[in-house]
Amino acid sequence: MDRYAQLGGTRLYPVEVSGWDRTQNFFVERCDLVWNGETGRNVELQHDLRESAVLIVRPLETDKAGRSHAIVYQAQLMGKTPSGHPQFRLTAVVPRMKEVESFVG
Repeated sequence: MDRYAQLGGTRLYPVEVSGWDRTQNFFVERCDLVWNGETGRNVELQHDLRESAVLIVRPLETDKAGRSHAIVYQAQLMGKTPSGHPQFRLTAVVPRMKEVESFVG
């Protein structure tokens, strides 16, 4: 079943978010990832996070093979929602290549 919703240029995807909150307690929370061409990807969470916290976001929908691939994001606080929950902009984390030392002998 395809559960995402589309409103104008905005799409909502059900996701599971995990990471460490402001007090360094691990959490797992389900919410909607809002994807908009102008504002990018963002989520509203129940937990406060440290600045530039790293989150693991796993779509609750699966691909045709029945798999779901988690993505690592860095979170930036956008502000609070009218209900008082923190809202975060998500930026994909790019893996760094390990430098290979070369020895000249």
